[in-house]
Amino acid sequence: MLTLNVPEVITCQAVITGTLTCAETIPVEGAEVFFSDFPEDTVTYDPNPAITDANGDFTTTVTVPVGTPLVSITIEASAIVFGEVQMGFAGTQIECPPVECPCKFRVGLRDEAKAQADITDRGKSFSVFGEINVSAIQCFQTEPGCNPDVDDFNINFESKRVDLRFFQGRRIDFSCDGDRSIRLRGTAIAKGYFRGVFDVSIEVTIDDNNIGTWIINADNGMGQSFSTVFRGRMSKSTSIGDCGLQF
Repeated sequence: MLTLNVPEVITCQAVITGTLTCAETIPVEGAEVFFSDFPEDTVTYDPNPAITDANGDFTTTVTVPVGTPLVSITIEASAIVFGEVQMGFAGTQIECPPVECPCKFRVGLRDEAKAQADITDRGKSFSVFGEINVSAIQCFQTEPGCNPDVDDFNINFESKRVDLRFFQGRRIDFSCDGDRSIRLRGTAIAKGYFRGVFDVSIEVTIDDNNIGTWIINADNGMGQSFSTVFRGRMSKSTSIGDCGLQF
């Protein structure tokens, strides 16, 4: 039997999971699970095929092309077990709207900051103290105008108990409030204590002393999350403004 777990709505990127068993209870290890969708080639999967672990579990990341409007698709997973084809189906909605450049920014910390992080891991919640570093750049160029191809954010948190990195961050949307505040929502890949694709939001507001108050939340929709609120001195290269400004 093949079970498939797919979010009801996939915005740009999401992790889907499943389990492959024999006689409904015995996990199948080392099997190849192939993915497809209808309409065909609407999204991509990484990896494809996925390989089941000792518990029969498998995972793949679904990526929706930028510019995809809200549409309904069916995702199919299939595997061969002892010569028989096992299949699972799940319906979902996908979207990945293009993001125009409402403004541009380059923000980051001058040095690592002290932070308390609140962690939830499948029903277990705890707090840890550590050091954090954050950087984000969106549509930024030094001359007037905005470059929509500029799209990246990264978060690195280290403590004695938890090391966690969110990298290759890609926006879903963002906004600026004058030259003192930004909000960013997107997806990033987690590595370390958590793994896989997470939905991430970042907010920072900068005071007159160039101290930023940061609010960061990350969640994978499967009972794992990271959140923190902290203050830290901003890097000298931090810049926020509209597309007509030259830095």
